[in-house]
Amino acid sequence: MKNDSLGSADGGVATTSVVPFVCLLGVVLLLSTITLSVKYVFQHSGVQPIELAWFRVMIGFALLCSVTLVWDRRGLLSLAGSEILLLVAVGFLGVFSYAMTAYGLMHTSVTHYALIYNLLPSSTTTLSAMMGKDQMTPVKLIGIVLSLFGCVVAVSDGARPAEAAFRFGDMFVLLFTVMMSSHIVFSAGIVRRFGSMVSNTVMFGGSAGILSVVSWPVTDRTFESLSPLLIGGMMYIGLATAAVFLLRYRSLQSLSPGTVGIYHNFVPVSTVLLAYFCLGEPLGWPTMIGGIAVVAGAELVRRAQLPAFLSPGAWAKPLSPAVASHKPLRE
Repeated sequence: MKNDSLGSADGGVATTSVVPFVCLLGVVLLLSTITLSVKYVFQHSGVQPIELAWFRVMIGFALLCSVTLVWDRRGLLSLAGSEILLLVAVGFLGVFSYAMTAYGLMHTSVTHYALIYNLLPSSTTTLSAMMGKDQMTPVKLIGIVLSLFGCVVAVSDGARPAEAAFRFGDMFVLLFTVMMSSHIVFSAGIVRRFGSMVSNTVMFGGSAGILSVVSWPVTDRTFESLSPLLIGGMMYIGLATAAVFLLRYRSLQSLSPGTVGIYHNFVPVSTVLLAYFCLGEPLGWPTMIGGIAVVAGAELVRRAQLPAFLSPGAWAKPLSPAVASHKPLRE
């Protein structure tokens, strides 16, 4: 791993690098602006959700494949046919679910999307416990219930008493969140086996192929009528999606998964604020209170998941050689 530590040229005492933290801030910014960009494309064009999902995954695959061929060419080219099929099958739940994201954002607000998607830690923990891969503790249960309660309060803001809290678009976002949780639970061991870069590249490539077949019947030369601004926005969505994986991978080489998780709590906050200032979406007290509850519940679940050596207090102490040399691979 490249040494990004700051130090003198003569080998003086090095200080902690800021590069991994800059990468995490980049992840937060990209995840927030991707959502706004998708909503903007739907508001100003006739692009269909399945078309945007295909374009997004294709661009993301092109970038990931290029970087992986440079960083881990041997690992990518050494995959057997059966291993590729396995990665494509597992990646279907994760990458293909971007189509659900697109359908959801077409029919709901960016604010609702951000808050519902932040149920991901709770959803993943629940599914993992149901499959016997994790143990449900009182702290986790409290965090899950708090997140669900906050989400319902937030998305019900402005709805009449007789209306359902979750609408059509919200249900697609919830389905996307569940699909992504399933992907995380099922792919954990597989990603560790093949490596993060190789796994994500093949998953994106396989999903791009599937989306190409699915989107072909509904593609009606929509892209030919798009303005350069909208085409640029769609390119940004795809490139930023792949960049999130690359930046998160870089940060995990130097930081604990717990630290990365803390930064991810800023994503719904920044997304909701950007939606308020850039798209004029309403931001009432129920949304703010519910959003705080969602983030707090997610943080409770995250902290309950941390092993002892990944807790914030442990990282204030010197790590043992075994732990210090560990490089997490899973996204």
